Amino acid sequence: MVDEQRSGLFDRFMKWLDDRLGIYGHTLRPAPRYAYSIDYWLGGLVLSAFIFEVITGALVALYYTPSDPYTSTTYLISKVPYGALLFSLHSWGAYAMVFLLLVHMTRNFFVGAYRQPREIMWIVGAGLAGLTLTEAYLGYSLPYNLISWVATTTGLNLFSYMPFNLGYLISLFTVVNPNQPGIMSGVDPLVQRFFVFHWIVGGLILALIGLHLYIFEKHGITPPVSQVKPGYPELIDEYQDKLRSDPKWELQPLMRSIGMVIMIFLLTFGAIFLIAGAIPFNIAITDGTPKYLMPSFNPVEAAQTPPVPDWYFLFIYFFYKAVSPTNASLIFLGWVVVTVLFPFIEEYIFRHKAPHPALRPASIAIGSGFIVSFIVNSVWAALTPGRDIGPIGAEVDGVIFLVCFAVIWPLLRYVAQPRVLAKWQSSPLTDGGVVMEYKERRILSGLTVLLINISILGGLIYSLYEVFLLSSNPMINQFLIGQFLGTSLILFSISIFINVVMGIGKSQDI
Repeated sequence: MVDEQRSGLFDRFMKWLDDRLGIYGHTLRPAPRYAYSIDYWLGGLVLSAFIFEVITGALVALYYTPSDPYTSTTYLISKVPYGALLFSLHSWGAYAMVFLLLVHMTRNFFVGAYRQPREIMWIVGAGLAGLTLTEAYLGYSLPYNLISWVATTTGLNLFSYMPFNLGYLISLFTVVNPNQPGIMSGVDPLVQRFFVFHWIVGGLILALIGLHLYIFEKHGITPPVSQVKPGYPELIDEYQDKLRSDPKWELQPLMRSIGMVIMIFLLTFGAIFLIAGAIPFNIAITDGTPKYLMPSFNPVEAAQTPPVPDWYFLFIYFFYKAVSPTNASLIFLGWVVVTVLFPFIEEYIFRHKAPHPALRPASIAIGSGFIVSFIVNSVWAALTPGRDIGPIGAEVDGVIFLVCFAVIWPLLRYVAQPRVLAKWQSSPLTDGGVVMEYKERRILSGLTVLLINISILGGLIYSLYEVFLLSSNPMINQFLIGQFLGTSLILFSISIFINVVMGIGKSQDI
């Protein structure tokens, strides 16, 4: 038996607060014990990266001038204390958000977290992915350097080939009269409009995040896919007996959930600080002054510069290098439609009966094809800047999907699936068709936790002391300061994970 968690002072305070505000169990659901692993909290990583971008973006905007974008960018980097670090933080934070969102969607796809009744949540998540890529595209253009603006204008030209009047719709928002009053000579007037769009799209992302979280709280966290049999419900509320009696499903106190959220935020912020400090984003320190390494946009050099979009758009750029712009637009729209409607494709065409990957062979084969082609297309496009690939690119994509389907589908259908079904038939079941596999172990002894905490405290004190010393010359040392601040945040997140999320010396199921 697992000992019941003792109610500490914080838990009693939160219960007192919840009795008066109705937060926990109403606005916020209690999470079961099995959900305290990082894969269940990837959405929290995305949310924390978004909040990081809002904070750093607001600070960058204080110094950004759309009428003179490149000069204001170089001024922020070279003249403003901690400005170069701030620019690097915002840039790496955007990469982090896009990357974490792709990982989050990939994980949810493979565990079937889009299945009934979560179809709308998947569609909202796909909308968030589209808006996030749009936000990154807009932000990539705002420094108005040669590489980014050439890629931006090339992308707009390619998107003008979108069918169903989508190209015309895009042009309504992106074609600006250069004679419009107030437009500064020598700067593309579209920069001003993109700056406004950058904030509008950010607001739309915030709204969809709110809707996404609302739907998540309504349905609750998904049961473990490795334990749910075909035909049984995929909502945690349908397993009340297990929630009451199975230690693995025991609902945890609010303190543990809040600790996990704080740990996720600190870990994300710390990782971005550490990366931004260790690898400045297109910035170098020259003669004691940070310098922006990207040249300013000018039409003469732009005509001789091959367009290279940022990494998250290379797979789209690949289509336009392989086939005609019209066909590339159709292929891209096909990817979008299949992604958005995939919950219904699985339900009504593939008719898979359970979320376990072994019982969804067609979905997993197609998803694997998407991932492999995304990687191959991106690398291929990056290695061939300014050069056409030709029809062989589309043919390679077709071969990738055929090979993935020919290999993965039979392996899952005829090898993995019988083994999973046999395991379910031979394992003891509780009501609801969920396999009960539980054993307990002691995670960390009190002495071990004490020694870890002392080490973390020592690391925090040393890092903050270094920050204090380096802050005497912020222009030169700002990236080192970023590294030490990132290290401090990560150490703090580890401490919270050990002391709050795992619990000191608590027994835990595996």
